Amino acid sequence: MIKQAWVLQLKEEFNDSDRPQYFVDNDELELVDELHKADRYKNKEVAEHWMKRWEELTFEKFGKNAICNAGYTNMMKHFEWVEIEVEEIE
Repeated sequence: MIKQAWVLQLKEEFNDSDRPQYFVDNDELELVDELHKADRYKNKEVAEHWMKRWEELTFEKFGKNAICNAGYTNMMKHFEWVEIEVEEIE
């Protein structure tokens, strides 16, 4: 069955590579150039909600000048959503 999903692709103006770069949130926030290794999101609205919440909590705890790399504002400045199709094998 083929399903819709989303990945975050680094915007072209921030990409110094010849290949597209995708977001991966493992122990560190990093980029990969292979689409199959990118974090996939089934629902981008839910992902955006948690980015906004993370940003809100970070600013509450550390103040408005806190660095919030995984927050909504920073993520949407540097990345764009790309729709992909994922085939689930049962």
